[in-house]
Amino acid sequence: MATLVIVESPAKARKIAGLLGAGFVVRASLGHVRDLPGSKMEIPERYRAEPWAHLGVNPETFAPIYVVPASKRSTVKELRQLAGAADRILFASDMDREGEAISYHLSRLLNVEQPTRMVFTEITREALQAALQSTRPLDLNLVAAQEARRVIDRLVGYEVSPLLWSSVGGKLSAGRVQSAALMLLAQREMARMRFRPATFWSVRADVLTRPKFTATVTHVRSSEHPQGLPIARAGDYTPGGVLKPGTQVLEMTGEQVRALSAYLDGREATVTAVDVTETRTRPAPPFITSTLQQAGGRLNLSAKGVMDAAQRLYEGGLITYMRTDSPALSDEALTEARREATRLFGPAAVPAQPRQYATRNPNAQEAHEAIRPAGTSWRAPAATGLSGADLDVYTLIYQRTVASQMLDAVFDKTVVTLTCGAATLGAQGRVLKEAGFLHLLQEDDGETDDQRLPALQAGQRVPLKARAPEGKKTSAPTRFTEATLVQAMEKAGIGRPSTYAQTLSTLQTRAYVRLTGRHLAVTAVGLLVTTYLARQVPDVMQNDFTATMEAGLDDVAAGTSTRVAYLTRFWTQGLAPTIRRASREAPSLPLPHLNGTRLRATAGGAQLVREGQSAPLPDEVIPADLDEAQADAVLQGTWTAKKSRAGRAARAEATPPGTVSSRPARKSTRSSAKPRRS
Repeated sequence: MATLVIVESPAKARKIAGLLGAGFVVRASLGHVRDLPGSKMEIPERYRAEPWAHLGVNPETFAPIYVVPASKRSTVKELRQLAGAADRILFASDMDREGEAISYHLSRLLNVEQPTRMVFTEITREALQAALQSTRPLDLNLVAAQEARRVIDRLVGYEVSPLLWSSVGGKLSAGRVQSAALMLLAQREMARMRFRPATFWSVRADVLTRPKFTATVTHVRSSEHPQGLPIARAGDYTPGGVLKPGTQVLEMTGEQVRALSAYLDGREATVTAVDVTETRTRPAPPFITSTLQQAGGRLNLSAKGVMDAAQRLYEGGLITYMRTDSPALSDEALTEARREATRLFGPAAVPAQPRQYATRNPNAQEAHEAIRPAGTSWRAPAATGLSGADLDVYTLIYQRTVASQMLDAVFDKTVVTLTCGAATLGAQGRVLKEAGFLHLLQEDDGETDDQRLPALQAGQRVPLKARAPEGKKTSAPTRFTEATLVQAMEKAGIGRPSTYAQTLSTLQTRAYVRLTGRHLAVTAVGLLVTTYLARQVPDVMQNDFTATMEAGLDDVAAGTSTRVAYLTRFWTQGLAPTIRRASREAPSLPLPHLNGTRLRATAGGAQLVREGQSAPLPDEVIPADLDEAQADAVLQGTWTAKKSRAGRAARAEATPPGTVSSRPARKSTRSSAKPRRS
């Protein structure tokens, strides 16, 4: 046998074996082959008497105990036999920290003193041949960063979780990334409970031109305010339902807006200004891991579902490596994207020069490419033979990459100002002039008012027909979806592309959050865990601290810091003393939307407490969704679940609460980048 190539997954091994051909044996390690002990039984006998043995890490020296899990012993045995017969061994696991660590542990188990790495970002014949010609030594800095990450996560998890067991109850868990992400969710949930709606009004009239359009009253003049005051809008109010400090607006009563509407009806308005400007919308950059997971929401796929599909596409040789934080494209990819755009829409579809995109993340791994179709000749989605989620995700990636090299979309935006008596009205419309990348891909650029306005001139008189006034209430902060939580985690520096999907999955598996429709609602247990950790071990909940920990791992990977220095800073001098000082007192949390009501942790689970009464809170109840009547029912033991509860919760998330109107509100029908199949 000539060369043994070791990759991570069987599907990847089969694909690569078919491309490399004779002279190569390709086998899968099935992920990590060595890890910290997962149970007491896995701890080697010589360590079991050590007081720190249950951790799998000596917290004084940070020396880890590595063992081969029982599930991997047969795999390691086979690889040792193949390695013994091979003339050459290439370690071809993924090119991130985890992949580097897998190669390192394999090399130790196979007694390879100078391991050779074979790395590639796509599984094509050309990419594999190039990788064979450009092998490199093992990157021990990447290995050190992975080991530091694994050790700190083990220490945090194993030392903080027992605090939760004795204070909140149950076999709960804490984690470096998981807990910080939970804090984002809990803060949003608490903001919803503290929210108090404010009422405001919208007064609109149809302008009976050809075509007709709708204008909204923006200002009203009076003797006290001859220049006019703007009518209060949702953005003028605080979450507490009062006007923001320093805001000068007109808060109208129902009687006043009905009188204003009646005044406008049937009268003529004068056009006082017409402003026409050209606006341009650039195509979005090619996908990185986080933006792909966010876009997956449009396909009704979870972050994990998107990554599972992307993994299959990568292993099948259809896309490049799916864990990346760089939107850059190689010269070959730029050329192919422009060629595909030209094939689909002609030479005029692309600008004179290729577009290149740079990351805004200072810690991005710029050596990686964006997620794009693999190879130098891309397959259109219809030619792939894919179906289901795999086809949807490939289509998304293909269209986003090709569209990134197409021309801007160009619009004519018109803003019209009108006056009628004491009222000033405004209207705006936008007309697509040049479709550009919108030929291929619809993108939501935030513009929702696309009504077509007629040609108007200042001084022109136009007839009005008033619409019934709409009384509205400000909306509570919207819960995160998986997509928006990934976006928030990325912005806050919590986690890395490879951890987002697993973090979301863990939060739901632990029952800290629950999906209501597409939104993530925090359970009673999730709120109590957050309350306890925020008071006793605040560092693990703070974005800045967690982001600094991530940046520290990047420094280890770059060789500018060491593994021991990192762990000493964040564990010995940081979290360890805080954990030692932590109280085990059961947390109690006031629920601000329910007068005198608290959530309390007990040995029997979460309880609702009010005026000396207490009762277990049913697991299916989301605290933020309780109203006074439901809370009373829980305390009196008469609460019962209703089959339609989940459906109503989902609808409540989809429609801002508190809206009252004399007619149904119109919803925008524009898609948020819903892909068109090519």
